[in-house]
Amino acid sequence: MPKANKKKTKSPVTEQKQWVLIAADDALTEVKEDKQAEPAFVKLRHPKTDQGAMFLFSANSGKVFEVVKYEDDYRSWFIQDTVQQDGSLFMTTPMDPLFLVLPYLIKADQSGMYMTLDQIVMDQDYPQCSKLLECEGISDIKYITDCKGSEDMKAYRYNKQTTLEWLKGKVERTTNVLRENNIQAGSGAKVETFVRSRKDETSKDDYLEYAHGLISDYLSPELSEELYTYLEIKDNFVESKTEREEPPAKKPKLTNGSEPNEDYTKFNSKEKTDKSTAKETAAQKALKKVDKTGMKSISSFFSAKPKTKK
Repeated sequence: MPKANKKKTKSPVTEQKQWVLIAADDALTEVKEDKQAEPAFVKLRHPKTDQGAMFLFSANSGKVFEVVKYEDDYRSWFIQDTVQQDGSLFMTTPMDPLFLVLPYLIKADQSGMYMTLDQIVMDQDYPQCSKLLECEGISDIKYITDCKGSEDMKAYRYNKQTTLEWLKGKVERTTNVLRENNIQAGSGAKVETFVRSRKDETSKDDYLEYAHGLISDYLSPELSEELYTYLEIKDNFVESKTEREEPPAKKPKLTNGSEPNEDYTKFNSKEKTDKSTAKETAAQKALKKVDKTGMKSISSFFSAKPKTKK
């Protein structure tokens, strides 16, 4: 009897429960005294895109880290005896919680009223944003707001001028780090071993503009433009372009508006006289003495033959 064909059944797709993450020790350290105080991954509103993004709160919500995902096609991980189909790599970077609080302050400022932080930092789509109020850096909110009330009950209101000054300090500190590490921040990247001339050195405005771009990754487009204006960054592109251009060639002065001062035709006449007075070689003299009657020129051998009539 013929054997019955067994149908191949696909294995069920199981939900992925493990990822590869690179994080600092203080981001994942647990508090032994409190088992509930564990690191937590939370989805919050990103201050630039206004869309949901993943963040990591350390134990007791003391610090907040941005979770960045790096992915590439056709990549997987070998983890012990298993194969991780998703080859993505997650990395965490520490973040100032005020960048995440800032959009809520700007939105609450539309009412023009002083409000408490728990009234300001509220989001129905991302309710866990209240964890930001437990972070260590939240005490610096005085640098971007006006404050009223006692120590027990404080109310805040967004202040644009102090916020721009606070952001300016962030940009300047970032600029100093770029300079100390000799990071190329000009119009084009160069190899570190490349010896640059004085004209190619990165200017202060180049560093400011580069640092402004880094800080703007956590600002709304409107606030980023206001910060750029506040920094008074000069656009050196036009200046550097004109410096690189060679000066125009000087034109000869004309007398009576039409004739040059010197007679340039004398160089042409000299060239002609040099060619005519050049000495002939012995072979050329002997060729002139040959009788050329009845001889065809060499060009006749390459001309088309005349057609013969039939």
